Amino acid sequence: MKPDLQIDPALLPALATFECVARHANFTRAAAEMGFSPSALSQSIRALEKRLGVRLLARTTRRVSLTEEGACILDGVRRGLAELGGALSALADARGQPSGRVRIALSRIAYADLFSPHVVDFSARYPGIGLEFYLDDGLTDIVAGRFDVGVRLGNSIEADMVAVPLSRPSRMVIVGTRDYFARNPAPRSPEDLAAHDCVRFRFTTSGRLARWDLQRDGGLFELEVSGRFIVNDFVAELDLARRGLALAQVVESTAADDIQAGRLVTALDEYAPTLGAAHLYFPGTTHMPARLRVFIDYFQAAHAARRAAA
Repeated sequence: MKPDLQIDPALLPALATFECVARHANFTRAAAEMGFSPSALSQSIRALEKRLGVRLLARTTRRVSLTEEGACILDGVRRGLAELGGALSALADARGQPSGRVRIALSRIAYADLFSPHVVDFSARYPGIGLEFYLDDGLTDIVAGRFDVGVRLGNSIEADMVAVPLSRPSRMVIVGTRDYFARNPAPRSPEDLAAHDCVRFRFTTSGRLARWDLQRDGGLFELEVSGRFIVNDFVAELDLARRGLALAQVVESTAADDIQAGRLVTALDEYAPTLGAAHLYFPGTTHMPARLRVFIDYFQAAHAARRAAA
């Protein structure tokens, strides 16, 4: 890189474009986030490379990756954009108007159960705050992904993170319809599940098929189940159970309405394991922007009220 290069304010949009493309490793996904066409982003990157005199990204028809020079500059670009964003947030905070975007990494179950019921009210209270939900059933690295906050069970959160409780503990229950159990005798022990159609869940990130988690005599164990249906989304998992096609193991709170209404019934309740409480977690509280503070405070309060009413 040229040693006498000065930061030109006109470079800032191109540097932001470079960071976004590098984070996604894909022009199409970056374009969708930034609201521009992939060709416009590509032209912006080429102009930046020409201005800097180095190649930042290696491109093929299938892949975009960082060059050595691109990797060298990326951390500095990210820090600079973060500082600029913090300064703008501080300005908005000083005016008493929380604004900006909160990026949240969480599972599909967590979104549907913990956030979806409250998003309308939150948005009405804080119209200046945008929410970006990144739905991933794996363990997302929120620091590397530049997320503001994540949602996990308490026992899976790194020790150097700040964690605040959101939900109360729930159970993993096995559910099916009355019609299904009329055709297939209800299991009396976990071993009886071998004779049942069980919906299996495949993790998108690893491709691994999940085993069912059960408990016996105070200890947890995993059980390999079989069945005709494999899904990678809990909504589909619950739908197959509702239609009487198979048994599913789900978080109890996600099926509570169906169980209460009698559309689903549970089996092997004595073997149902208890999950830890879901927590919001984030790197720290120093210089926390107002948008993130009100987000955390709002959803903590919403779920405290929900727990009190239960």
